[in-house]
Amino acid sequence: MDWKTRLGKNILKYRTDRAWSQQVLAGEADLSLRYLAGVERGEENPSLETIIAIASALAVQPGRLFE
Repeated sequence: MDWKTRLGKNILKYRTDRAWSQQVLAGEADLSLRYLAGVERGEENPSLETIIAIASALAVQPGRLFE
């Protein structure tokens, strides 16, 4: 599994653990819904700044998104 796929699956897991929709997470991380959906599908190449914003919104350390 490549890193973008792993990242997307972990974001999805943390998001669903919180019972958040993609729209809620996108708002919390200040991202567009379409972009966040692409990140979750492993189709986008998010910057470190974006990864940190998503991790912060999910209240997890950024490294946890790659485990």
